[in-house]
Amino acid sequence: MRKFAISIVLAGLSSFIVGCSDSDSSSAGSNATGSIGDEAAVASSDAAPGTTPQEMNLAEPTPAAESDSSGELMIGDNAPKISIGEWIKGDAVESFAKDQVYVVEFWATWCGPCLANMPHLASLQTEYGDKVTFIGVTAEDNEVVSEFMTQDSRGGKPWSEVLTYTIALDKDRETNAAYMEAAGQNGIPCAFVVGKTGKVEWIGHPAAIDEPLKQVVEGTWDSTKARAEFLAERESADIMQQMAPKINAALQKGDFKTGVELIDQLIAKFPDNSNFKNARFQFLLKGKMFDEANRTAGALFEASKDDALELNQLAWILATGVEGPGPDLDLALAAASRAVELTESKNASILDTLSRVQFSKGDVEEAIATEKKALEIASDEEKKQFEESLKEYEASVAPETPDAKPAEPGEEKPGEEKPADEKPSEEKSSEEKPAEATEPDPAN
Repeated sequence: MRKFAISIVLAGLSSFIVGCSDSDSSSAGSNATGSIGDEAAVASSDAAPGTTPQEMNLAEPTPAAESDSSGELMIGDNAPKISIGEWIKGDAVESFAKDQVYVVEFWATWCGPCLANMPHLASLQTEYGDKVTFIGVTAEDNEVVSEFMTQDSRGGKPWSEVLTYTIALDKDRETNAAYMEAAGQNGIPCAFVVGKTGKVEWIGHPAAIDEPLKQVVEGTWDSTKARAEFLAERESADIMQQMAPKINAALQKGDFKTGVELIDQLIAKFPDNSNFKNARFQFLLKGKMFDEANRTAGALFEASKDDALELNQLAWILATGVEGPGPDLDLALAAASRAVELTESKNASILDTLSRVQFSKGDVEEAIATEKKALEIASDEEKKQFEESLKEYEASVAPETPDAKPAEPGEEKPGEEKPADEKPSEEKSSEEKPAEATEPDPAN
């Protein structure tokens, strides 16, 4: 998986992992799956660049109902039955078995972020084996999906070989309605983890599924806490929809100062929302407000010392977010190194990030060595990108001639031959016109 993070887009409010909009699902987005629609990105703003943004009405939101009678699907609720029209790959799942963990993931062949995440889900299916059943559900028809399965993935293998988990066709969008619409999700890819008791334990972008899934399988997952966080994120998403047009309009104008001021209002309302804090950091960085950006990055580093994915994202953004000096690359190195430590050097994408940071710092030989380690454990999907990075690093190393001795004045350099008809400078042809003297440039 290549920096899910690491696919964040400022024009879509960079606090949210970008997904594809599903026009047939509900309009209310929540969690990290939703992305701001195009209409938000082109909306006008009352705040001109450099001016104080208009204060938004951030009244207390109405708490989401805790009762199942609302008809909305929440973390902690019983998982709805899946209605499948056809099973394209894998065994049919008629019902959720007790003591078995399931991942129901919604995707489409036309959704780029979906395709980017599918190899990751396949690797998780291989890792967990019989402990977890992954089911990829799409509302497309058999002809489209069957054709897709024969096509080559970016790694060169056909999708039918890449995907190690079950692929199914939704029956009249009944499963989409029972999960996506009921949970207020309007962006794909989106995954639902169904635990051993048949309840929904987690809802979110599949790129962020690793740790929740691990805890659900191990039996250490705190469903009550997850439910509270889900409700809080949905509330913040509702208010963010009010703010998004103004934030996006400011960013499109390159007015990152106004963008920061607007998102500060969101942070004041939701001080524990890490998505908003990450977005603020990126706005500062893109606006080249480096002193405050680096201070913010330091705070994010301290808050994420035990979260490899957050550290990986932080390091990557510091190293690649803007060109030239300014970002704290020492902090980027510390974040990437810590992420590698937490993953015991077993995550190819995180090793790739460390390599990029090393290269950005000018430690080219170390970057090459680290990238080679990443390639050793990379998936087929990752190898192509990593190989390109390795070529870039190796090409930047100037070739050296061993034991090369500087030529003495008047001596010919090795490999050079003095032209036979070359005369001493004082005997050059009288037809050669000497250079004209010029007045020195005052600017120099």
